[in-house]
Amino acid sequence: YEQLGYGAENGTWRNFYLSGTTELREGQFGTPTVTASPDIIAHLTPTMLFDAIAIQIDGPRAWEEKLSIEIHLTDVDERYRLRLNNGVLSYTAASQNTPADAALTTTVRALSALAVEGLTPQGLERAGVQVEGDASVLSRLAAMLDPGDQNFPIVTP
Repeated sequence: YEQLGYGAENGTWRNFYLSGTTELREGQFGTPTVTASPDIIAHLTPTMLFDAIAIQIDGPRAWEEKLSIEIHLTDVDERYRLRLNNGVLSYTAASQNTPADAALTTTVRALSALAVEGLTPQGLERAGVQVEGDASVLSRLAAMLDPGDQNFPIVTP
């Protein structure tokens, strides 16, 4: 890996090979940065944020869970419906005929509180997000999230 790393012209491949070399010699070293920092999350569009939350869903554990959350972004007058069903969190901007289990009213800037403050009603309230309806839906959604292992191995099983 070390020889491949020093011979690679592409920075991505070079970093992979040299990280693999370090892991084999010294053991796992974890992720050197925090990917869920407020600075990074603040620059995500609403749909990117929903995707980031969706990939953290533990599908098998969330298989029986059914919930929906309406999100109204007042500064850009956009509405989204998040829906957890069959272990998958999906979203749409299309208008819905049925009421959601919970409704969040916020701005695009404060929307990052979904990831930074957590999905607790108290955390969202501190961030200026208004919660209406069944607030336990947020806790149920948070219980289905699996943030993953930041100390994952790169080349070792």
